[in-house]
Amino acid sequence: MTGQLAVRAVTGGLGRGPRGQLTTLWSGADRCPIPRCGNEIDPSRLMCRAHWYRVPKELRDRVWATWRSGDGAFSGDHRQAVHTAVVAVLTTVGNIPG
Repeated sequence: MTGQLAVRAVTGGLGRGPRGQLTTLWSGADRCPIPRCGNEIDPSRLMCRAHWYRVPKELRDRVWATWRSGDGAFSGDHRQAVHTAVVAVLTTVGNIPG
């Protein structure tokens, strides 16, 4: 039980993202990957805040769950989750920047 409480205290719960300082695995991206957006982003972020919150919560949770504090960053599951999140933004906003 203590181990489960510790995980929830650090991450906010399974698939709910981290709390506090984020681990950065530099991807080379310093701009939101959504075409025509161009907003600067921290290297620890997938996309700008405006676009991130256009990703359905279920998909955001999947991105965090597959990230696993950086351990899953290059896994097939995480790459698929990231791809699905970007596609979701492109289809829901019609490729219109934030």
